[in-house]
Amino acid sequence: MKNTFYTTLQKKYPGELVAIDERQGKVVASGKTVQELEKILRKKGIDPETCTFLGPIEQYKQISVY
Repeated sequence: MKNTFYTTLQKKYPGELVAIDERQGKVVASGKTVQELEKILRKKGIDPETCTFLGPIEQYKQISVY
């Protein structure tokens, strides 16, 4: 199986929300709640509105049907 960006997220951040800076193309913060994630971003001096929030990230090899 090819290692995709989402697979990497599943391995590194299971059960968490992540903030992705699209300009940098990488995860800049992670947390269990939106409020926690925003607080972490503000501490790092990053405006939460400049990031894309994704999650919660599923466990690696977990299959979810919606």
